[in-house]
Amino acid sequence: MIGRDTEWRQGCVLIDEDAYALGLVESQASDKRIVVISHDCDLPNNAEPKVEVIVGAVIQKADPMFARARNPRCLHLRFSKQTGEEICVELRHSNRIDLPRAQFSELGCHDRDFILNPDEKRGLKQWLAARYGRPAFPNAFENRLRKLVGKKSVEYNIAKILEPASTHLVGLFFDLGDDRVSELSEGEPYFLSISVVYDATEGGQVARDFAEKAAIDLEASFYQAYGTPEIANEIALEKCNAVADTYLTLADLRKVDQWRLEYISLRETPVGDFFAVGESPS
Repeated sequence: MIGRDTEWRQGCVLIDEDAYALGLVESQASDKRIVVISHDCDLPNNAEPKVEVIVGAVIQKADPMFARARNPRCLHLRFSKQTGEEICVELRHSNRIDLPRAQFSELGCHDRDFILNPDEKRGLKQWLAARYGRPAFPNAFENRLRKLVGKKSVEYNIAKILEPASTHLVGLFFDLGDDRVSELSEGEPYFLSISVVYDATEGGQVARDFAEKAAIDLEASFYQAYGTPEIANEIALEKCNAVADTYLTLADLRKVDQWRLEYISLRETPVGDFFAVGESPS
């Protein structure tokens, strides 16, 4: 049994022998790693019949667009080894597996050569939470964001604008006011305010500069697509500001929703996912 004194935690990695014995990988030399995603409190709780894991793939380098829970379906999780080497594992919700608790209880210790630092574990928690906690915007609003400007949609242009700043951003937050759940008719504009929230603690002035440029470029992109607020009849962008995460209050978060471009790729053929973080800044 997994007791209260177990060393297993969310983010632990199975050793290769155990992963192979459970039939989760093809060989002990596989480039896949099995990451535990059950909550720390659920692991020693006998009322939980299963332990959740994800079969992840080792990749050469983390992509900032998929790090720290910026994407709701894919996460690049960075582990440190005892030697100081960094190992990156790509996780996807589609590769989740439930292991019977009795079967998991027979395993020995986790792979201690895979160390997850607190920031990476926080990102893992936010990514798991975002799977079910991300907001749904009105269909009419999302359809208007798919408006083409030339050959690209507005939402695609948002992704391109945010790409250079992604490492420094906590998230992009939309405030639709009283219309956040309203399906407006044609000709009725959504009045929108955007907060480009950046990491002021770690990023400092550099993060602020990136966020401010992103805010300026977003405003120009919206004006090009919909016109200025005085004439816009689809989306009227009233404000677009760079905001430090240290100034975003709980009261602010209750009024806004985080925007995630979940199905937009930064490649020419938009078939991928983009940009997601946890429901609130950490």
